Amino acid sequence: MGINEIVQGSFVGRFFQLEERKTNFGTEARGAAATFLTMAYVLAVNPTILSDSGGPCVVGEDGNIFGAEYLACIEEVKREYITSTAVASMIGCILMGVMANLPIALAPGMGLNAYFTFGVVGFHGTGSIPFEAAITAVLIEGFIFLFLAVTGVRFFVAKLIPEPVRVAAPAAIGAFLAHLGLQTSEGIGVVVGDSATAVTLGGCPPEDRTSLVPLTQDCFDFGGDACTPGGTYTCDNVEKSAMTSGTTWVGILGLLITAILLAYKNKFAFIIGIGFICIISWIPDTEVNMSTAS
Repeated sequence: MGINEIVQGSFVGRFFQLEERKTNFGTEARGAAATFLTMAYVLAVNPTILSDSGGPCVVGEDGNIFGAEYLACIEEVKREYITSTAVASMIGCILMGVMANLPIALAPGMGLNAYFTFGVVGFHGTGSIPFEAAITAVLIEGFIFLFLAVTGVRFFVAKLIPEPVRVAAPAAIGAFLAHLGLQTSEGIGVVVGDSATAVTLGGCPPEDRTSLVPLTQDCFDFGGDACTPGGTYTCDNVEKSAMTSGTTWVGILGLLITAILLAYKNKFAFIIGIGFICIISWIPDTEVNMSTAS
């Protein structure tokens, strides 16, 4: 008797109705692995975006949002966000499986976190709404959505949204996530900043990158040390350095492997593609090692 038959005849198999749904343990395990690997980026992207708001960190008396103490506080907040993101996803997935009996994974949504950080609170708290007020509004919003879901009003409200908007929203979020994946801090570095066109072709190694300095008021008034480089950089200042980074090409190769396997309807396409990237990135003393290259 194989593992599929053992699980199917057990309490777990009966609870999740594997036989009735014409599936088995192997299929569900493969789907779970692929789902986890394709969602794991949230553990890096969500804390990065939310910590850019500054969180509960307080700017020093000098008002420098790039000060050492302030950035150290943000780094600590980012680590806390990583833990809370993982715990929230775990709770959501368990409740979806146990209570709804559906093979659907849940994690913090991408898109609204960027709106919260850059549209509401502002980068490092430079927006018009304080972090504490914004996070309180999010808590109240959560209770409102819980009420709408429990009472069934959510479905009625969703039906009121025009169909073009419902169809376009997932595509827009997908484009946003693709843009994040092509950047350096969350992705493979194909896209970098540009002072004229906002974004341009990147993929240059760390030594060829030139940071773009945010034009803050202090930088405008005093210059020099008051102009602190931000996280955005460009590859334009070094000739023929674009698309020479090893990590960029490894990322592109992983995408090609996944795409080819999907074209051949390989059920392990995402697992093989992402697994290949991980293994290559763990090889020490190479230009694509995740601890020495970026």
